Amino acid sequence: MEDGINAIGLGPQGMGGKYSVMGVNIENTARHPSTIGVAVNVGCWSHRRGHIVIDKELNVVCDTHSTWKFE
Repeated sequence: MEDGINAIGLGPQGMGGKYSVMGVNIENTARHPSTIGVAVNVGCWSHRRGHIVIDKELNVVCDTHSTWKFE
């Protein structure tokens, strides 16, 4: 399955390239027939996450991304 997904050519972050998948893990366990648990992790969640504080005087501070400035 890993080779097949990598053959699609999506690459890191969907920008194209040879490798798209770092690993494929499949587990089987007892479950209710009407439910199937599936999880897909796409990209790195840390690149799409931040913390912004807006105070009562509308000053904006981003303490997770020091190079970002509100303009």
